Amino acid sequence: MPNSVSTKMEYVQKVFLGVQNYMLKEHQLEEVSAFLDAEPPEFRSVSYESASMEIASLDLSNGNELINWKNFYQRSAKAHTFHMDIGLGWAFAKKEIPPAPYLESLQPVISWMIYDGIGYYNGLFNGRRTVKSQLVPVDIDQQTLPGFDQGVGRRLWYISKGDVDQLIQLIKPFHLSRHADLWRGVGIACGYVGGTDKANLEQLLNHSAEFKDQFSTGITLAAISRHASNSITKDIELACEIICGRYLKDMLNDETAIKNQLDQYLAMFI
Repeated sequence: MPNSVSTKMEYVQKVFLGVQNYMLKEHQLEEVSAFLDAEPPEFRSVSYESASMEIASLDLSNGNELINWKNFYQRSAKAHTFHMDIGLGWAFAKKEIPPAPYLESLQPVISWMIYDGIGYYNGLFNGRRTVKSQLVPVDIDQQTLPGFDQGVGRRLWYISKGDVDQLIQLIKPFHLSRHADLWRGVGIACGYVGGTDKANLEQLLNHSAEFKDQFSTGITLAAISRHASNSITKDIELACEIICGRYLKDMLNDETAIKNQLDQYLAMFI
């Protein structure tokens, strides 16, 4: 099973880097969108995440208040909003620019995934500090830490490559107060990337223990993302059935329950 997860992760990384290489040259937004839409649906949102990072990074370098990024976001956010928000977080982390001064001009719900992107970026490029030493950047406070740790949790799933025992060893050193957010990030990554079989999903659910609600929330967020981008897979259907205890179709049809869960999630960042 972990090999299946690893294969999908390798493809995700290939998509991300391929877009970065494409964006080395200047393109009109129409050309960028056409290039991104050529990626098959399963991981098309990842291509938008990478492009989001590149466009936002250039905007931040030029000091133009994210004008180009906002135009890009308005074109495609309906289908790829979570990933485009994460890509913006990557850009802030890459440029070492705190996002707070920019948040007023952005939609309020974006902030959760911006800090997720910052957390993942730090877990990837500052792994010794972020993962091994469990340190947090000075500009991350108690209000933004849940989003940051969500991104770190996603990174831990990538590091473990679907090996549950390794994942647990990565989570253990973190202060217990951070585990809920880490498990939510694990749920997002596990649900979105896929490749995890029933036995390992059950093992994950068992290990999540008192944090199973946050783990389930992560799976739900991955399902919402896949539904928005019309990229539902058998993997996310299985994850919803095992972790959330509901068939994906029933979950998505229960709009009130989805809204309530999102409202509870957003409340953590207010």
